[in-house]
Amino acid sequence: MAQPELISLDEAKARVATKTRPRVTEEAIKAKIARTVFLTEGTLTLCILEMTNGFKVVGKAAPASPENYDSLIGQRYAYEDAFKQLWHFEGYLLCERLAFEGAMKGA
Repeated sequence: MAQPELISLDEAKARVATKTRPRVTEEAIKAKIARTVFLTEGTLTLCILEMTNGFKVVGKAAPASPENYDSLIGQRYAYEDAFKQLWHFEGYLLCERLAFEGAMKGA
């Protein structure tokens, strides 16, 4: 079965930028990150993102071949892995807030 054609990431970002309803943004998530910690064990890199409310997520990265290890690349990928997790949580919080606000308008 053939893969569907997808728009590029840049095209998707451009389309999202035209939306006017409440949404989760990268800037909003970054504003809630209180601390970033990197740990390394051999070629495994871990990134811990601690939010302003104390909640933490862990991202990880490791090269398939130890000869390809680069600490800065490991940190970038581990950070991205942790950051992606926050989108889900922030999306859930926004949905909860919008549902609560909608319920309050109807009350």
